[in-house]
Amino acid sequence: MGKITLKRYLGILAIYAKMDMGALLRDTKFMFIAIASDICANVSAMSGIFLVAWRFGGIGGLDRYEVLFILAFGCIVEGAITLLDRGNASYPSRIIGRRQWEHMFIMPLPFGIQMLAGFFPFTCSGRIVSGIAIMCAAVSNLSASLPFWWFFLLIANILISMVIVVALSYLLSSLAFYAPVQCEEISMAVRDSVSYTGTFPLSGMPAFIKMPLMTIFPAGLVAWFPSLIILGKAPLTANAYPVVFALTLTLITAYFFRKGFRYYVKKGINRYFAGGHRN
Repeated sequence: MGKITLKRYLGILAIYAKMDMGALLRDTKFMFIAIASDICANVSAMSGIFLVAWRFGGIGGLDRYEVLFILAFGCIVEGAITLLDRGNASYPSRIIGRRQWEHMFIMPLPFGIQMLAGFFPFTCSGRIVSGIAIMCAAVSNLSASLPFWWFFLLIANILISMVIVVALSYLLSSLAFYAPVQCEEISMAVRDSVSYTGTFPLSGMPAFIKMPLMTIFPAGLVAWFPSLIILGKAPLTANAYPVVFALTLTLITAYFFRKGFRYYVKKGINRYFAGGHRN
């Protein structure tokens, strides 16, 4: 197993990007239709909340375009994960439950690099493109101007939100080591739940709704709370909370995922019959 350097890792990402370009050029018409459909689906999914905000002049003290900013932020977070995720990297319960985990044993790369190695900037760009376009529309129509450093704060918070989403998926996916059949799609359920609730503006909601979405199920940290910080609706020091939460969640996830992996190595998986068919 060769030494993994930054140059080699970037080279692996370049290979994935080249294969993705090949998929785009193999049937360009179909792929452009698929990307356009993805953009339309993403915009449609956000339109409901934005139309409510437009009808009532905002939601919970946030004006229309501040709500649109939150929606765009969540779309960019999901889109950035999708660019790196065509191999189910953020859906590890699928890899475990389908016994693809064993396939990774013979690959000449560490597990961590295999899960991080994936880059599909062409065929999986629909969500992030639509998110960036909507973000530009929101920023250009905000009633208050943003400070000059808002873009760097935006990038940092997008990365933090990505860590929270992926770590949460891995934490629940550790159950698939113990129950691969029952938990094969638990990561999809987690990701979908975060995607559905993460962009909803929680401003004006009572504390008994906000607190669980900021702690137990941190959907509020995916788009709403980071957007408040960037928009100046929360003190800049509040940004420490998502950072600490992401770090804590990552450490907890690493502990339980490794514990499940050790159990899996000892017990294996009983999901396949002798003929290779999955039960």
